[in-house]
Amino acid sequence: MSHTQQPLALVLDIGTSSVRCAVYRSNAVVLPGTAARRPVAFEEDGTANIELLADRTEEAIDECLTYYRETAAGIGPLAVVGWTAFAMSWLGVNGAGAPVTPVYTYADATSGPYADQLRADLAEAGRLAELHQQTGTPIHVAYAPAQLLRLAAEEPERLAKVARFQTASAHLLARWSGQPFAPVSTSEAGWTGLLDRSHLDWNDDLLALLPIERGQLPPILDYTNSSIGLSSAYRRRWPELSDARFCLAVGDGAAANIGSGGVDASRLALTIGTSGALRVVLPQAPDEAVPIVPDGLWCYPVDNRRWLVGGALTDGGSLFNWLLETLRYANPTTLLADAASLEADSHGLTILPFLRSERSPGWANDAKMTISGITANTTPAHILRAVLEAVALRFRLINERLAPHLPADSPILAGGGGLQENPLWRQILADALGRPVHLTNTDEVTSRGAAILAFKTLAQVDPIPLPDVVETATPQTEAREAYAQAAARQAWLYELILGDR
Repeated sequence: MSHTQQPLALVLDIGTSSVRCAVYRSNAVVLPGTAARRPVAFEEDGTANIELLADRTEEAIDECLTYYRETAAGIGPLAVVGWTAFAMSWLGVNGAGAPVTPVYTYADATSGPYADQLRADLAEAGRLAELHQQTGTPIHVAYAPAQLLRLAAEEPERLAKVARFQTASAHLLARWSGQPFAPVSTSEAGWTGLLDRSHLDWNDDLLALLPIERGQLPPILDYTNSSIGLSSAYRRRWPELSDARFCLAVGDGAAANIGSGGVDASRLALTIGTSGALRVVLPQAPDEAVPIVPDGLWCYPVDNRRWLVGGALTDGGSLFNWLLETLRYANPTTLLADAASLEADSHGLTILPFLRSERSPGWANDAKMTISGITANTTPAHILRAVLEAVALRFRLINERLAPHLPADSPILAGGGGLQENPLWRQILADALGRPVHLTNTDEVTSRGAAILAFKTLAQVDPIPLPDVVETATPQTEAREAYAQAAARQAWLYELILGDR
């Protein structure tokens, strides 16, 4: 590399609706003209097709590298590959590394009874809270334990074929290296619900309750520690990556936090895409214990010394999109404007916004969407505003649990497609949470975060600035008071519908 060149990173972002690939400079800015994208989708049962996912990912890399050859090769070599993938993902492969299960994901629609039974058994034994602190995760269909129990009970023949479980990204890395298996990062391991946080290894107490052996699980390493190179076939296909360092993939939530500027407790990050999450990064000093997990929330590693603490909603932007399709409103822009003209919580509606069950903070596997208070005077604008407010009130609960771990004036850095073009939602969130909501100028915060983490593995990197704030929603006193009352009504309806489950 000449003194005029700079190291570049190829960055993959494997999401729930698409795979993105782009080349980044060492200041975490995308090189214009290098971005590629391919659509993907989950099956109705919440699983993903690994072959389709592999094909779409490789197509995105092919296209990105074509752009790199045409426009950016003279700028510098591709020194590192950083990537992030939807969390959690989990599949079984045989001894040759061939998939024998689909990819099981956080959107699992089949393992609810097994999660409920495991949670009840642990509660009866007085171990539920203990395991929550050990693993950083609750017992829920979004994690591997319940899914493994369902697999053993309903598909034992399939489970018997599994030699090793892998994350989707680890499987792709093994495929590209010509090996049957690959390690997983501490970050992705945390999202499975099987990690022992204190030792950054698989949790033996939980494994004793599950139908798998430790030998069926991959090694866990910090995301920086991959030394796997490409096989000869993929070196020929992607020669520009022959000498690149491949990081292990990190969970998409961790990357999104870093990419938005939420790198410590001074800033929370709020992301609303298909789903949604509110979270904060907490460093851990060498002589400190792992952070306590607040009730109803989770705690995942970013790397070996930083922890992502927060909560997630299964439905964020997906709920907004569903509503627009269901209402069949001719002009969504007009509908949003009509909703913005209403006063806070002036519609008389109380909503539990659960299209696909609940995650944080109640983790109700059987939760369904509930709308209370509709009258002959209810309009589409009333319903839309009430839905946006209902989601914000769920984030309010997460914020209340995070508050003891944060400075009182910590602002929220907002990103994700669900918020970029929706100033009304950003204002509702600021009012409901009582914190300023800063919209940043970075569209692809998850990909940017993966780039930042990748460049941290190189010896020479440029300083990486925080994203610029392009607009701020400031909490309004009257609206905050209205949402306090709305939150009490939502809590009452939640207890009425879900309290005795």
